[in-house]
Amino acid sequence: MDKRQKILIVDDSNLNRDILKEILGDTYNYLEAENGNQAIQMIGENIGIDLMLLDINMPQMNGFEVLEIMKRSQCIAETPVIMISSEDAVDTMRKAYELGITDYITRPFDSVIVKKRVQNTLGLYMNQKHLINVVYDQVYEKEENNNIMIQIMSNILGSRNSESREHILHIKTATEMMLRQLVKVTDAYPLTEADIALITTASSLHDIGKIRIPEEILNKPGRLTDEEFKIMKKHSELGAAIIKDMDFPQDHRLVHTAWEICRWHHERWDGKGYPDGLKGEEIPICAQVVSIVDVYDALTSERCYKKAFDHDTAIQMILDGQCGQFNPILLKCLKELSIQLSKMSGKEMDDNKHYHEIQRLSNEILSDKFLPNQIYSQSLVKVMQEKIDFFKSNSGKNSIDYNAVSGQLTILNGEHQILCQRDNPNFNLFKEFGVNEEDVQCIRVLLHQTSVQNKEISATIKATVENNSQMYRIKLHTLWSPLKKDGYIGIIGYFDTVK
Repeated sequence: MDKRQKILIVDDSNLNRDILKEILGDTYNYLEAENGNQAIQMIGENIGIDLMLLDINMPQMNGFEVLEIMKRSQCIAETPVIMISSEDAVDTMRKAYELGITDYITRPFDSVIVKKRVQNTLGLYMNQKHLINVVYDQVYEKEENNNIMIQIMSNILGSRNSESREHILHIKTATEMMLRQLVKVTDAYPLTEADIALITTASSLHDIGKIRIPEEILNKPGRLTDEEFKIMKKHSELGAAIIKDMDFPQDHRLVHTAWEICRWHHERWDGKGYPDGLKGEEIPICAQVVSIVDVYDALTSERCYKKAFDHDTAIQMILDGQCGQFNPILLKCLKELSIQLSKMSGKEMDDNKHYHEIQRLSNEILSDKFLPNQIYSQSLVKVMQEKIDFFKSNSGKNSIDYNAVSGQLTILNGEHQILCQRDNPNFNLFKEFGVNEEDVQCIRVLLHQTSVQNKEISATIKATVENNSQMYRIKLHTLWSPLKKDGYIGIIGYFDTVK
């Protein structure tokens, strides 16, 4: 892979382009455009352009028109531009700077000045991308740590209560889905991305009070007596008390939200819930959302005292009021999310899981006022759409999804069942599937030749999948982002039997 920084030279004069390349030397990789139309097309095709040298006076589309398009599309924030012109009028230079250029160089060229300004601009943006990259990795690390802590807590509760381990993770996923749907269907609850992230995290604590319920009641394989049910119902108050007794500031938003969810996630819209008999909007929306998804997951999950209801039956029971009354708006959201929830309850791969996770993560990043929003939004959305388009066009085949940032690798068969899942970057995938060394080397050579412009490779290999050894056609699509130092962020792909 060519790791030289990429400079796009836009000038209608072939001589001027050659002079600039001669001045700058072989240090860089060059792209050339002889008019503004070509330049805009190249920007769209080459995400990794590190610098543009742009002339003003050109046929078809002049330099100012190019800058206006770049400014409207916000790619001026990603691609620094040095204006090259023989015009030194103050008004011309002012207009160029107002449109977002980084520097302005006049002809005739002074080789020392040109080289220094190019080096300085590239150095400045490289440092900025490095800092962004550091923060980008830290956000992923923060999210991973958060998920690990939730899983630890799930396992702790699950050690006492067999239902809790999966239940907590289901509630977290379904809560986020409901909150996002709620924001779509109504303005009554103006939830921000920060609110959604906070409530989703706090939802994991909703049943923490069960840790103080006797195990013989918690895991009783049958219907509870009235007295036992009274004790079980105490878990909401006990959970709120646990939160209150913790040595945390009670006015902290996460602490306060967790307290509300713990205490009131069994309240009902008509006032017939517990422990306080709150009614309607007296119940905080965070507790309302957790309440309805808690009931849904309880219905669709097998318990020590009951079998699971199927998805359609569970949804209808809730809509019919058989499980208590809920906010009509939340019932509407539940109905509209029926397909996504059915996949979650069926333990199938949720087609929207990656979308929701990327959307949530990107919005968390974008909420940081110190980060250049345009760079993140464009990059993350492009990668997300790229993955969605690839898997849509190759649905029904064995799929591969590798994240080079986290080391996470997931391989699914055509029915979305997990064939392999690892988070160890050093995991030997080829050995796992019995691929011979010759095929391995072939794939590695092909992958090494990929770039932003040439992302896909194909090969035919012999592999052992689900104890079946045969020939497979494999197609791999590399993912790239300007937010990473070398651009490479992962691989997606599919493999199918050779017919």
